[in-house]
Amino acid sequence: MNTPVYSGIITNYVCTAACRHCMFASSPDCPKEFITVDRAEELAALLEKAGTASVHIGGGEPFMNFGALCDTVKVLHRHGIGIDYIETNGFWAGKEDFIRERLHTLKELGVDCIMVSVDPFHIEYVSLERVLRLCNLLEEEGFDYFIWQQRFLKKLLKLDLAKVHTKAELEALLGKHYITDTAREYGLGMNGRALAIAAEIYDRKPVEAFLDGESCRKILRPQHCHFDLYGNAVPSGCPGLAAEANDYLTENISAKKYPVFDKLIHGGVAALYAYATEKGFTPDPAGYPTKCALCYGIRQWLLVHAPSADLAPACFYENMEKTLGNPSGENI
Repeated sequence: MNTPVYSGIITNYVCTAACRHCMFASSPDCPKEFITVDRAEELAALLEKAGTASVHIGGGEPFMNFGALCDTVKVLHRHGIGIDYIETNGFWAGKEDFIRERLHTLKELGVDCIMVSVDPFHIEYVSLERVLRLCNLLEEEGFDYFIWQQRFLKKLLKLDLAKVHTKAELEALLGKHYITDTAREYGLGMNGRALAIAAEIYDRKPVEAFLDGESCRKILRPQHCHFDLYGNAVPSGCPGLAAEANDYLTENISAKKYPVFDKLIHGGVAALYAYATEKGFTPDPAGYPTKCALCYGIRQWLLVHAPSADLAPACFYENMEKTLGNPSGENI
């Protein structure tokens, strides 16, 4: 069994924000579903068996259901699994007493590190005033914390701290190309909702440019993969691709149950493209900006015409359709 390292638990996909770079295309439109105690027990037992020492917890926005978040922490600790950090966008950091109460609860549960998101994408949804209030109280309460990413903070402090900001306001401060500039500074993997940014950065190429036959076997490496509230493992950098956690960790990826996964592992995007064209897929004549964009386009089409267990969760594809459209012309 593979041992996940630097990996995370996705407690929910729903979020208060719909950031332009979100790997999982989270948004307020996702189902308001959260990890259960039973699911957390199932995943924690599996991770303990695999030898995982610690994980981080994210979403979506895990603080949208604080009870589910705390339950997950308790379960992980019962199985001897530490918490590296919990991710948050800070939307909940309104009243000081409310923040302190939550921080005290987390401290009692053994959590000592929080990651707070700050960048030109999050500030469209969460004011810096809330983020800075949270950071100040984390310091006062003796937490370790880090701002992801700190590099953007100095510029954003020039804005009105009490409000969120529109694209036009951010262009006035950061420049007309701040979205693509931010993506480059971030070092984004350009997947998930960031595929829309990739389309602005890279020229489109014909499908043949991406059919090099290179295997995507690296998606089976358990470094920085995630385990979600539905019991699935999500490979690092491949949102919308999933396998049951136990199958993933034991590399029990059958072609019948997981045809998309299987094709990517054994022949990469070229094999997936051949599989899809046999079923009637035709590529966008305008081409694709990246190999990942082609892969996403194929998977989106397959979800409609040849659905399989490894194309999940549904909310990812639904939210991606709102961002990129649906070349198949059919509703997901």
